[in-house]
Amino acid sequence: MSISIPVLCYHNVSDVNGHTPEMFREHLDALADAGWRTISARDLLAVTRGEMKAPKKSLVLTFDDGHVSNWITVVPELEKRNMTGTFFALTDFTVPGEVRTADTAPGMLHMRDVFRAAFIDHDFSQFINESEIRAMLGKGMEVFSHGCRHQAAFTNLTPLKPLGVAGAHWGGWAVYGEHKDGWPTFKAGSGYVYDGFWPVFEGGKGPRFVKRTEAERRAFCRRDFRESIERMRALNGLDEQLFCWPWGQFDPVAESELKDAGYVGAFTLERWSNTRSTDPFRLNRLGVSAKKDGKWLQSRLRMYAGSVSSKIFFKKFHKKPDVGSVLYATDSNKLSGGSRQMVNNIKAISDMGLKVYALVTSDTAINGALDPLKGENVEVIHFDGFKEYVKAGKFLKKLVQEKGIDVIHTFHNRAYKMGVLARLMGAKCKLFINRGVISKPNAVFFLWTALSNGVIANSAQCAEVMRKYWVSGKRLNVVYNAYAGPDLGEPKPRKKRGTRYIYVGNSAEIKGFDVFLKAADRLCQGGARDLEFVGVGVVDDKLHKFDDVFTPVVRERYRNAGEISHAEVLDELRFADVQVISSRKESLPNALLEGFDFGLPAVCNRVGGIPEVVRDNVNGYLCASEDADCLAEKMRLLAEDPLKRFALGLAGRRVVRTLLTPEAKGRNLMRVYMGERLYEPLPVEEMAVPESSTDQEEHTHEPGSR
Repeated sequence: MSISIPVLCYHNVSDVNGHTPEMFREHLDALADAGWRTISARDLLAVTRGEMKAPKKSLVLTFDDGHVSNWITVVPELEKRNMTGTFFALTDFTVPGEVRTADTAPGMLHMRDVFRAAFIDHDFSQFINESEIRAMLGKGMEVFSHGCRHQAAFTNLTPLKPLGVAGAHWGGWAVYGEHKDGWPTFKAGSGYVYDGFWPVFEGGKGPRFVKRTEAERRAFCRRDFRESIERMRALNGLDEQLFCWPWGQFDPVAESELKDAGYVGAFTLERWSNTRSTDPFRLNRLGVSAKKDGKWLQSRLRMYAGSVSSKIFFKKFHKKPDVGSVLYATDSNKLSGGSRQMVNNIKAISDMGLKVYALVTSDTAINGALDPLKGENVEVIHFDGFKEYVKAGKFLKKLVQEKGIDVIHTFHNRAYKMGVLARLMGAKCKLFINRGVISKPNAVFFLWTALSNGVIANSAQCAEVMRKYWVSGKRLNVVYNAYAGPDLGEPKPRKKRGTRYIYVGNSAEIKGFDVFLKAADRLCQGGARDLEFVGVGVVDDKLHKFDDVFTPVVRERYRNAGEISHAEVLDELRFADVQVISSRKESLPNALLEGFDFGLPAVCNRVGGIPEVVRDNVNGYLCASEDADCLAEKMRLLAEDPLKRFALGLAGRRVVRTLLTPEAKGRNLMRVYMGERLYEPLPVEEMAVPESSTDQEEHTHEPGSR
């Protein structure tokens, strides 16, 4: 069997974190007892080039991050055993200083605190300094680059522990460049390898996250690799420089920049053989965790000392694909509530830095809403062949290939069929089907969804209806609608005697306009005064259908706004006091969120997804379907108690401004697109509580890592 040279990967060695000195000594003694001897990384490079024969029972010891314990503890232990080590330092954290001893070195810290001190306090005392690197070289050790600063990137948007909470990953400090308790953190990976999501602060608000472009990442790699190789060459005096990938992660973009910078090889954390045939930019290593003992170490060395066995027990790094572009498709010719949410999605995702395509018909009313969004990140593509399914599938497959589309998100009937057919024809992309209605799907809808990556509903109740009709629960996701209208500022208490109630819907039975009129009549019959009622969306020539419940006492207080533009709907909501949603069936009406933003408390029927956003006596009131008496009672409470009305309205606005923003929806969509199943209830009660004064402090930080 031909020889493979194992490479072991360690980090810090201290009693605080990492390998304890006792365990590390056990490892070295186990190596020596088994007859292993160390060679340098340059020797390994020579073996891969065919310039040197692989010595029997030889290995390479590597140490990442350049922690001060490498000098204080590791080097003396290696010297005692006539061993050599290869150390990878972070050049931005390598500063001038005197050679330290165990007595003069700082107390060892957990590596999480080591990185915090470096990123936040610019305290690099926990890392080896320039003099110590020269001393290590003088003792026969090697020191190469681990990059400038171990830059992390947020690789997805699944929330983890926020900054300030024990156990939060140190990568958050690398991304933000500073610290504030409560800032969100997500999974961290290499800033060389992942475009990542980066915080942007605007207008004194908390962070929103924008995806870095591949060009920006490439520029970062180019600058970092060239600075680090020049700095390390000045320290170790070598013409040929090796590199060690942070996290063991790499990709073609970063690797090409590494080669262009002048590096001649790189260490990964892949497991494979290290022989004459090994690519010097794929030098394999075995990570040694802190709890592994000497027996484990010897068994792994036997596995990776032969070229055949090392290939049997292989481990390869597979970068999780980034999502860089999304296509939204609909065949609808109306700017309906669902269409407006699609437009909102397009804006939210494009604002996150992704390339977005909108596939719509040439004559759809949606075009007017898309026109203001057109630009570098948004391209509108017209297609009028949705009805010809095979033709549509071929067109979409070609579009995916030409544009490099990663995700298709479809709205309405023909669009999702087009998406499924494109995938069956070989389109290489993810496909998601949007459904925002409570009604029963068609009999074969579940079969179409089985050929998708997932279904996105706008409420849990909507998702449960689909589950009832055989859509797999594993494919169901809930992403709530967002309010994307104008922000007219936090509402103020209104100094007026009357109360204006608004209904936004239409004359369809499921919308319950008749229930609204019945509740209004009971309210008036009960003696309440100074009342106004406004109906939006019910056309005048349909009012006669409600003559039996449209009593004179209501008629004299009622104004019918009819079918009006969306901007006019917002104006009506703006000047109302209470929104009444009397629907018999509903998923999650956009008007509810719009009313919340204007500070309107909601009196609603407990149907569909409404209870997922409205909490009784928190931001409104809930009644059983058809219960006009309950609606009237809650409407009366709000008429008689303006302070209560104002407090509930403010709570609703807080929910919209925290949980139901376009930014929040964009993050949640990205979570689904990247493979997470999202089915979380909204923490309405938590967010409806007024923010503390510290939470309201303005922040004007501009992150240096963007």
